[in-house]
Order: sequence, then C-alpha cells, then structure tokens
Amino acid sequence: NKVVKTEEFLIKPNPFEFNEYNVKIHGITPEMVFTKPTFDKYWPEIKPYIDGNLVIAHNTSFDITALKRVLKLYNIEYPTFEHLCTVQLSRKAYPDLPGHKLNELAEAFNIGFSHHNAEDDAYACAMVMLNIIKDFSIKKIGDFKKHFDISPAKVFEGCDETPAKKERK
Repeated sequence: NKVVKTEEFLIKPNPFEFNEYNVKIHGITPEMVFTKPTFDKYWPEIKPYIDGNLVIAHNTSFDITALKRVLKLYNIEYPTFEHLCTVQLSRKAYPDLPGHKLNELAEAFNIGFSHHNAEDDAYACAMVMLNIIKDFSIKKIGDFKKHFDISPAKVFEGCDETPAKKERK
C-alpha cells in the first residue's frame, strides 16, 4: 500500500524516428536516446516487473498495445500478466470529478508530479490506484469486480491470435 521504488528506462526507438509533437509532450529528444540500448536489450531487466504480476497503467489500451508491438518487433514471447486501468477505475470510483486524465486526478488528489515524464506518470498512476484502494477498502483483486464491475484483463502468448473459423459442412 505504498510506492517502494520508481525506475525509468530511456530506450532507443526502432525505427529511430521522432515526431515534433511527441517530443514537445514528453521532452525526450533524439540526442537523449541515441546511445541508449534498444528495447530487446532492456527486456531482461523490465520483464520481472511485468511477468506474472498485476500491471496498473493509466490508459492501459495505449500502453498494452505499445508493449505488444515492441515485443512482436523483436520476436519476444509475451509475458503472462493481468492489468487494470486507472482511467476506467477512476471514472467509476469518482464519477463527479471534472476529468479523469492523469494530471486532473493528480490535482484532485494533491499528487505532485511532472506530467508526461514516464517515471512521474507511473508514480502518479500508482498514487491514484492507492487512493482507490483506500477509499473503497479494496483488499483483493476480486473487489474491483464487486465495486466497479471491472476485472483485470489478461495478456499471454497467443492472446492476439483469432481462432480459425470452422469450415461449414
């Protein structure tokens, strides 16, 4: 029920392309990552944080899609994990708030952070989740279903494959 560690990884993108708009948002420039390792080199260090764990993110659809794409790019097997989204949870937990963007929630809960800095965003997301856990006395994963009708989604190797259609006879 507390943040015990934060960590940030600057990763050299593949392909090495940058969009001005994105640079203005997150402040990461080509010069900052040119000499950094690519994702596949960091994966052994990152995987233990994800594999077999419950992953919490703010707007998980974006983060999980990005993770799956980079794993496919490097032909890395998907880890197995569950995930919950603080956007979805906060909308149900705090419907009267004027907004549910991370910076709006951080302001509502008096969480100091530098928006769009990955490490700070992760910290703010964790603090939003801790507020939800405290405010709704969440004790176990099943409590999210009970309180908000939200269950963790699952990621595993092959989860994106569509079963072949059965032939009609």
